[in-house]
Amino acid sequence: MNDIILNTGNSKIDLGKIVLPRAISELDEVEIVADEMSVEYRIDRKVINVSQQLTAASGSAVDILENLPSITVDIEGNVALRGSTGFMVLIDGRPTVLESSEALQQLPANSIENIEIITNPSAKFNPDGTSGIINIITKKNKLQGFSGTANLNLGNYKRKGAGFLVNYTNKRLTTFFGGDYNLGTRPGYEINERTTEQNDTTFFTRSEGEKNGQRDFWVLRGGLGYNFTDKDNFNVEFNYGYSNSQRSGSLNYLETVNPGNISNEYISQQNSKRGGNFYSVSSSYQHDFAGKKHNLIAQVNYRKRQSTEESLNQLLNNDQSITSGQRNTEDGPGAVLQLNLDYTRPFGDKNKFETGYQARIGRSGDKTELYFYNPDNEEYEIQSEFSNDTDYNRDIHAIYGIYGGEKGNFGYQIGLRGEYTYRTINSLTVGQEFTIDRFDYFPTLHTSYKLPLEQQVMASYSRRIERPRSYYLEPFITWSDAFNVRQGNPGLKPEYIDAMELNYLKGLGDHTFSFEGYYRITNNKTERIRSVYQENVMLSRPENVGKDYALGGEMVLSLNLFEWWKMDISGNFYNYRLEGALEEQSFDRQSFNWNTRWSNTFRPFKGNRVQLNSRYNSATVTAQGMRGDYWTADLAVSQEFWKKKMTGIVQIRDLFGKVIRDAESSGVGFYSYEEEYNYAPQFSVTLNYRFNNYKSKKGERGGDGDGGDDF
Repeated sequence: MNDIILNTGNSKIDLGKIVLPRAISELDEVEIVADEMSVEYRIDRKVINVSQQLTAASGSAVDILENLPSITVDIEGNVALRGSTGFMVLIDGRPTVLESSEALQQLPANSIENIEIITNPSAKFNPDGTSGIINIITKKNKLQGFSGTANLNLGNYKRKGAGFLVNYTNKRLTTFFGGDYNLGTRPGYEINERTTEQNDTTFFTRSEGEKNGQRDFWVLRGGLGYNFTDKDNFNVEFNYGYSNSQRSGSLNYLETVNPGNISNEYISQQNSKRGGNFYSVSSSYQHDFAGKKHNLIAQVNYRKRQSTEESLNQLLNNDQSITSGQRNTEDGPGAVLQLNLDYTRPFGDKNKFETGYQARIGRSGDKTELYFYNPDNEEYEIQSEFSNDTDYNRDIHAIYGIYGGEKGNFGYQIGLRGEYTYRTINSLTVGQEFTIDRFDYFPTLHTSYKLPLEQQVMASYSRRIERPRSYYLEPFITWSDAFNVRQGNPGLKPEYIDAMELNYLKGLGDHTFSFEGYYRITNNKTERIRSVYQENVMLSRPENVGKDYALGGEMVLSLNLFEWWKMDISGNFYNYRLEGALEEQSFDRQSFNWNTRWSNTFRPFKGNRVQLNSRYNSATVTAQGMRGDYWTADLAVSQEFWKKKMTGIVQIRDLFGKVIRDAESSGVGFYSYEEEYNYAPQFSVTLNYRFNNYKSKKGERGGDGDGGDDF
């Protein structure tokens, strides 16, 4: 159409009826290929996308976490978050019946969707844990109809695992059922040297030899959710499984005693195992009121574990006859009932108030027995003075309130939590009851501000608590082996933590940069302190040694360099200071600690990814010594098959066999040095199969739009 003029005097023209002919083009299919962000930041947490961690696909949650700048992992797989082993583990937002490190070591990576690191949780969360909360989000497919996944992994050193998940979803009903099995081994070598002095006599002991750690774990899990109405939802989930950890070793010992120039050589055989069945059942009911995000949620969670432990330590001379031995057994069932009631009320579009009540009712017991080897009759005989029966009862009641909102570019959230704790420890052997009757308060504050040019600043504060584990409180002596005993401390005080953070986020087009500065003060700092118990025997006992301070920052730089190359560079740097008193002597120790991670992900061709990760952890001081540094690298290659229904991953962990971990400690009358390494490299192959019967087929039209994801 020509000669059409529009101006202020002629702003509207009727062009009449215009008919457009229909044209249809048949397209094959459109494929969009992109990676999710490795780390997503929210006002009170960061979310780790597990699908980006190829080098940990056949391992456990620990193998994923050790690739993060916040995390360090020791030779036994124990996790530390920002230098502290005191943190709380949640699975799908609920506490686990397993110990924190144990749950992470045994939960297969293939069953995990995301991991949330919450270093400054709001008042809604339990305040337990020095350095915060690690929340594991397990896979639960949300596709309409039937969908599921199955995986299998095999590796050297007898490592293997398998898992499956089946899901059905429609408008009202969601159900899932799955299972996982994982067997992981850590064969390696260890060297120990120790000097003790008592009564003008010096004892020197050196041991070295092969050791092996093994963890096997299986669990069945399922759940059902039903929407009775558009505003009422009921959900129930269960877990039932078995966990077991074993450690064995055969060490060659050399023992010398001076004066006297006495020298003895023998073999120490060590075997220990700990495990048992566990289960948990949880249910929740949610009612949505009129208005967006206005709801009431009631939850009930019950979890129970039957834990048994047994260890056997024997000393053999050159003719393989037993010269001495100790056998320890422990039986410790435990159960916790947890009740939650949470109410959320929005005010306007950008403000809301949250409040709630929580009760945690815990009951557990420990029955321990000790047997010494009698060479005269070649039998193990019970030692009644070292056998104990102890009951632990702990009730915690809490209420909280949170108010938060946004005003322009400024966001805020302020909260307060109050907790009442009543705890008793009753030892039948000691004949004494230890009681705590205490009220605590825990304030929290979170703020954020959006700056121009894709920038955001966040600041937060929280007060937290680290309560002693039950085995830290056992008021009796337990023999670990011929040279080591341990004892709990029922007078141990909880750690109280003040944690502050200042975070900065910057979008750089296809790239992102973040920096998290933090300052943490721990009062009543708890460490296991070693001392000489008797001739050539060391005692380990937890003590409140003083205060520690951690001041530092975390940096993450994500670079999308090319369509086929993505790079993540991250690091955690902090000055650590520990001050207090041991054996009536003041001490002040500090070190500059840091760890870094460099990850490269390549896409050389369609459906293929190659990932190379490397990380370094520096040395750090402890109350009685220091732990050494180490460096390692991992490699993984993944390939998709069968129209993306199958993925295969080949992994090599500790590529160059460089992980050697050492530690030294000293005190009044003793010095010790320990060195351990696991055999490497470790190889594994993982296969993952996915299906979704309701995936749209080529040429079909319609549907409700929920079947577009295939994972």
